Amino acid sequence: MKAPAVVDQLTVLSDAIRVRMLAVLESRELTVSELCDVVQLPQSTVSRHLKTLLDGSWVTSRRDGTRRLYTLPLDDVDPAAKRLWQVVREQAASSATLTHDERRLKQVLARRRSQSEAFFSSSAGHCDRL
Repeated sequence: MKAPAVVDQLTVLSDAIRVRMLAVLESRELTVSELCDVVQLPQSTVSRHLKTLLDGSWVTSRRDGTRRLYTLPLDDVDPAAKRLWQVVREQAASSATLTHDERRLKQVLARRRSQSEAFFSSSAGHCDRL
């Protein structure tokens, strides 16, 4: 007998690390490396949990050059799962850990912006020659 979908969804959401990762990936894309920086966990742990989230259809990924970006696309999540996530997210929102993750996320996104700006600034002269 196959378990109801809600049981599978609850199984995925029953792990605090996965809840943290979903909160960070909600409405934004991050690489595995960036996600590791935010949640302060090793790549192997983050990748293992991402696999579970992908298998449970909680996150999606897309290739961008040599890297892969992950996100929680709330608009594409099953409506029942979305309601469940809203309850979990609301309960987890007051967590000090999620507050620290949010602070580190801002740092990671700022670093990404500055690296992108530096790349385009250094490449501008090369484009003119082409």
